[in-house]
Amino acid sequence: MYQTVGACCTATQQRHRQLQRFLYVLLCGFLIGIVWAMGAPDHTWNLLLDQGFSEQEVHRSLPGIFLGSFLPTFGLLLCCMLLGLSAFGQAGSILVLLYRGIGLGVAASHSYLTWGLQGLPVVLFQQLPHSGVTSILLLLAVREAWRLSSRFAAFARNQPGEDGEPLRYYWIRFFVLTLLLMIGAAGDSALTYFLSGFLIGAV
Repeated sequence: MYQTVGACCTATQQRHRQLQRFLYVLLCGFLIGIVWAMGAPDHTWNLLLDQGFSEQEVHRSLPGIFLGSFLPTFGLLLCCMLLGLSAFGQAGSILVLLYRGIGLGVAASHSYLTWGLQGLPVVLFQQLPHSGVTSILLLLAVREAWRLSSRFAAFARNQPGEDGEPLRYYWIRFFVLTLLLMIGAAGDSALTYFLSGFLIGAV
């Protein structure tokens, strides 16, 4: 019994350390995005790099705002899910985190270059909640992809890997992450729709 409890505690600590390492990767991407955007502000703000975090269109419809909030992160979740099915998916999942971090850095830099410190309410009430929620979901998705990919990698090298759960649990977790993303995107859409004109107009 004590060995079982000890093994569970060790596994939990390992998962926490792994999430911390993934967070460091995200922060590295964030710093890269800031430096990149500050160095070339006229060439870095686009949908591909910004990932929808700095949208300033205040007259879009509510469904349009929802899709703009949901689709970029959903694409990354889908990418993580597919990467987990490959023995080489670990490296790809790290690139996904770097890419998200770069998008956050570009968005933060663009807000500062556009409004300066007067744009702080826009960052606090529009960008920060959405970026925080989606980044947490993406960290969890990368952890799941990393875990399954490591099992495939161990199998490809004919090495004993950790005992894995049935594959259906993998699909269930990503389904739950997608549902949480939809809820988060709905909340972000409501904030953007009702507050965007007021916040941007006040800058």
